[in-house]
Amino acid sequence: MKAVLIGPIQQENLALGYLAAYARAKGHEVAVVAYAYRKDLDRTVERALAEQPDLIGLGIAFQNNVDDYVLLVRTLRERGFRGHLTCGGHVGTFCWEELLAELPELDTVVRHDGEETLVEMLEAIARGESPRSIAGLVWREGDRVVKGPVRPAFGDLDALPRPERSPEPYVVGGMTVDFLISARGCVGECSYCSIAAYTSEQRKSYRLRAPEAVADEIAFAYHERGAKVFFVQDDLFVLPGERAAITRMERIKSAIRERGVGDVVFWIKGRPENISLPVAQAAREMGAIHMFLGVENASSKRLKYLGRTHLPIHNDSAIDNCRAAGIVPSFNFMLFDPDCTLDDVGTTLDMADRNLDLPWNVCRTEIYSGTALRERLATEGRLEGNWRSFGYRMRDERAEVMFRILRVSLNERALAIDSLLNRLISLSFARQLHAHFFPSRATSALDEAVTKLGIEARRDTVARLRELRDLVANAPLRDARAMQRFAVEQGLAIGAFDMPLRERTEALWNQLHARGRVQTHRQGNAQVRSRGGFEVAAGS
Repeated sequence: MKAVLIGPIQQENLALGYLAAYARAKGHEVAVVAYAYRKDLDRTVERALAEQPDLIGLGIAFQNNVDDYVLLVRTLRERGFRGHLTCGGHVGTFCWEELLAELPELDTVVRHDGEETLVEMLEAIARGESPRSIAGLVWREGDRVVKGPVRPAFGDLDALPRPERSPEPYVVGGMTVDFLISARGCVGECSYCSIAAYTSEQRKSYRLRAPEAVADEIAFAYHERGAKVFFVQDDLFVLPGERAAITRMERIKSAIRERGVGDVVFWIKGRPENISLPVAQAAREMGAIHMFLGVENASSKRLKYLGRTHLPIHNDSAIDNCRAAGIVPSFNFMLFDPDCTLDDVGTTLDMADRNLDLPWNVCRTEIYSGTALRERLATEGRLEGNWRSFGYRMRDERAEVMFRILRVSLNERALAIDSLLNRLISLSFARQLHAHFFPSRATSALDEAVTKLGIEARRDTVARLRELRDLVANAPLRDARAMQRFAVEQGLAIGAFDMPLRERTEALWNQLHARGRVQTHRQGNAQVRSRGGFEVAAGS
């Protein structure tokens, strides 16, 4: 059978890549088509229909863009697709009832990991049957919707074929970045996180690949795709338990060296309570130069509310240990949650102020289907919105007002996908790559410029948030017009302040990109000449 899989591919989509590879290994033809934004609708539909597929599957990862996929489903039918139309991902796993109720054009929904489910669906279609009675699938029988049994999690991840990847590489600082999954699931039970909820019904919530299998994939990317930078997308890469974490990273390090892989670096993720100094040192020796830490908040009350298993002291020690090991940590501060107070916000701002040289951003705790926090708010009668986008009002009225002003005034600085603070996290990683692979005086100057720019933006962010907090703490909240005026005035002032910062950000990004391409090309030519027996001079 022939299938088309559609989903966002901004930073690779290994979920679709694994589905495509597994189905191809079972003898089916599969094409992966990108669909990130509504502006891509016509091109996506044309590419999908050109394949003349028997099945089209949509990978819907985020609830906030459900409407884009509703439009895609309807457009595919309007343009003549008569084959089987299904969807999956986190949204499909939790919102299958809503999807099938709203979209009669949709035939089925896949829940949880989809490799085996997809293949069984294609086999049913090949037999001339409508897919049903398949584990992990939800389907229609007349006017009824029937949920099949939960499919057990795919146990042996090493048995999966290597995922299909985009032909166009993702590039940071002029260097090819490949994405990697060494584990699926997480051992955490954070109340706001849909990852834990996604695996809660399955028999194995956390599964590891063998270090040697991970090394095989790294070696392939290094030798065949020229990748020296790897973004590990595991939700939990650093294992709980110091000895286990260190042993696994040592085995990965040894295995990639045995496969002839030279100097490579990693971006990894870690929970603060797991990052001791020996663990951070082992990560650095493996090649990690950047670690995204699940810091979340600096208040012990808020961490407990969010279901975290660490304390504020773990946040500080993890950051200190990363610094000592030569790893740059980054993180998001969840300044707001349904029960936070202005005092809690102030505690986290103090932590942000202590780490202005590190790349971080601020946000609100959002609500996702399937999570304990969603169920809690629903029970308390505080859940707002619907399955497309849930919301809430904070108990503390002043915290609620602060967030409403922030949402207007700091949207482009912090909350938007392409916000300045998010761009600065990417820029910081780019300058790390140059510091590692192309050390020189010119690199040091770029490093200093990026660091200075980040500190300037983050210092101003803390200052404005403190000003806003103090204003809200003392102002009469009934004067809504005054608050609205302040939000707009602050938004305009921050926009004007950010304009030159954004220009500097993009200029540095472009400079690092162009310089990285040149340096990578020089190093590639140097390696060729070296293998040919010619003496090679050190690059600038």
